[in-house]
Amino acid sequence: MLEKLRHGYQLPGAASAEIEAREAALGIVLPEEYKTFLRASNGFNDEIGRGYLALWSVDELAMADAYELFELQPGRFLIGSNGGPTAYGIIDGNYVSIPFVFAGPWQDEVHELGGNFDAFIAAIEAGKGW
Repeated sequence: MLEKLRHGYQLPGAASAEIEAREAALGIVLPEEYKTFLRASNGFNDEIGRGYLALWSVDELAMADAYELFELQPGRFLIGSNGGPTAYGIIDGNYVSIPFVFAGPWQDEVHELGGNFDAFIAAIEAGKGW
């Protein structure tokens, strides 16, 4: 799936020690396939298919805690956005989209995009997640 992200890579990738240190500092556990992505590209920012994808670098993951209604928790955290009104995150291992501004309870506005990184990228490529 990484070949679909050939444009927009943020090189060099993150070191495993850097990823592990950020996980420990934030009290989160990133899915293994997402860590594989971060080791190849420490973030991403570009169009992909019919969607747009901005995935935060290891350092930028810490900024996600500023979104008070979606605070960093072991099974719930943000990883990026569509460059506009939609955030991308992970809830209990599932990749999701959620608006930055909620019209109601945030739980009602979560849309699952896939149970793994490949499915997530395929959903963004298909234009889902807005």
